[in-house]
Amino acid sequence: MTPAPRVRRATEDDIPGIRAVLAETWRDTYGAFLPPEAIERAIAAWHTPRVLAAELARASTFAAVAEGDTGIVGVVTARGRPEVVEIARLYVRPGAQRRGTGGRLLAAALAAFPGRRRARLEVEAQNAKGRAFYLEAGFVAVGERSVEVSGTALRLIVMELETGAAGDRQDTPR
Repeated sequence: MTPAPRVRRATEDDIPGIRAVLAETWRDTYGAFLPPEAIERAIAAWHTPRVLAAELARASTFAAVAEGDTGIVGVVTARGRPEVVEIARLYVRPGAQRRGTGGRLLAAALAAFPGRRRARLEVEAQNAKGRAFYLEAGFVAVGERSVEVSGTALRLIVMELETGAAGDRQDTPR
């Protein structure tokens, strides 16, 4: 059996691997309901080395990767706000899903911001795998909003998790 990927804080050296995970998972996740050209435009604009490096350098941002034998298989980015951890992105390569990697990445993001009582995220309504993952993790829907991605309207479900003191979790790296 393959050992579980190791979750660790992301560095600038990880940017090529992060970009590869984001490109693969965006195509897999959103390909059923976004036109391919919209996905490619979003990837090209939102996942550039410059954008990712700026995120890694931001003091209020925590970014981690899950690294397995084949390289980076998952990524999480979170921001600390007063009382809330905002999960900006959490993606795991399709071939590495359903093995606990997403849960370990989520736990690392929550542990990175001790004292926050809630976690919040948005998930596309048509992203059945993502919604199921977050529901299984204890998130509940608290609202929704619409956004436009390259001319396509998307409905985002806002979800929250009551975390208690997130920094009290002992099962993840800091």
